[in-house]
Amino acid sequence: MSGLRVLFRIAASDQRKLERLVFQRHPGREWGTFFTFGFRRTHWGWALSYVDALPPGPGDLDRNSGVVQFRTQYISRAMRQLEDSSLGVGVTHSHPQGVGTFPSASDDDMDLYFGTDLFRGPGKGRPYCSLILNRTADGRLEFSGRVHAEGSWLTVRNLIIPGDCLERIESATMDDETTVSEPIHESVTARLESLIGEASKKRLEQAVVGVIGCSGTGSPAIEMLARAGVGELILVDPQRLSPSNLERVHGSKWNHVHSDKPPYKVECLTDLISEINPHCHVTAIVGNILHEQVQNELLRCDLLLGCSDSYHARAALGDLASFYLLPTLDAGVLMDGKHGQVALQTVELLKLSPDLPCPFCQQRIDPVALDEELITEEEKQRRQQAAHDALKRGDAPDNYWHGTPRQLHTVGYLTTTVGAMLSGYAIGWLTGAFRMPYDRFQFDIGKPNFAMTDATAPRRADCVCAKLKGHSHQAKADRSVTLPKHWSPPIFLSTMRALKA
Repeated sequence: MSGLRVLFRIAASDQRKLERLVFQRHPGREWGTFFTFGFRRTHWGWALSYVDALPPGPGDLDRNSGVVQFRTQYISRAMRQLEDSSLGVGVTHSHPQGVGTFPSASDDDMDLYFGTDLFRGPGKGRPYCSLILNRTADGRLEFSGRVHAEGSWLTVRNLIIPGDCLERIESATMDDETTVSEPIHESVTARLESLIGEASKKRLEQAVVGVIGCSGTGSPAIEMLARAGVGELILVDPQRLSPSNLERVHGSKWNHVHSDKPPYKVECLTDLISEINPHCHVTAIVGNILHEQVQNELLRCDLLLGCSDSYHARAALGDLASFYLLPTLDAGVLMDGKHGQVALQTVELLKLSPDLPCPFCQQRIDPVALDEELITEEEKQRRQQAAHDALKRGDAPDNYWHGTPRQLHTVGYLTTTVGAMLSGYAIGWLTGAFRMPYDRFQFDIGKPNFAMTDATAPRRADCVCAKLKGHSHQAKADRSVTLPKHWSPPIFLSTMRALKA
């Protein structure tokens, strides 16, 4: 169990509310609150996501004490919360400024009491989480945390805060990890650092970015992120290269696409990364975002890039943003024309984040097409035959089958442009240096002024994306899309540095 890690996510809007609550007596005295959180067990540890505070009422905490003391009535309310929901219940409190965030003896006693004794029964094996927050004199947020789960105590290694900037804060109790780089005369990211600051270099080295789809849009985005010095990339794509990919997939070569057994796209991109940034960690997965094993890997990420043209991938990315507080930048490309004349070169960029509308709110999902992506080949043939029979009878065939989607005209010059833009907005979001002009926008590179349009739609009041924000695996029954039973399991090709021996 000692090798397991814990990541804790909280949306920036909720973090600000929580700080106002626990820092109300800061900098001189402590204050605290119970809170609820969603959780998911993975092979690497636990992914926790903040849901809401259970703020203290009058008399729930002892105001005459300089430290946090929870009174019986407040503890009873927290226990009722455990009994009435499937979420976990934890404690967070502040320390006085200058004291740091290392747990005191009284903190140890409190966590032992709640984590290993009082909450075990009503919690029914759920993890218990304790966080300590502080602000330094220069305003920097510090934290430490621990989780009791499956009989052991684990350190909360990182606090990830999706907001205007995607912050990743390391626990004050973790030892500094020094990265030793090869001696060079000039930083390979010197131009980028001169634009967005030297602090951006460390932030990008700490970043973990997942890319869903490694073809026309995903491959240039991956290349740009590797060149920018991103520390870890998780690549997900189910396909091998084909001859038509040579025109638009970065890293593909003639011998790749004309071999008897072309490499998987993620293999091709792993080789490209190793040649660009040998210090980048790469996890390459031949699989789909709907695979549970794939989602477990993605939950280590700060940010995902949606570079797939499927509805089910976009729906799943919306679920991860809402339920797990894992944000995404999603891209779509649509090109069309006839008689050798291009009439449409439309691009859409979409931000998915805990406090933003999901793809269903934005009407970015066609439910019929989504269903047709997930059914078996036998079911597709059955529906197509039913549509054919209906047409012969003079009935509407669309009641049975909407027709096979035609191949999208996504060519290299535009997909490369969009992938590079996507990586740029990712860098801006990770470092806080700049942001997209709109949370969702469209443009056409062949139209005057690019026909730029703000396409952002409001969040639907009845959508589960707001009601179950942060509920993590406890919202499993409310996911918009799940893995079909007939799909093959994923293949993990590598989970190591791209650096070759």
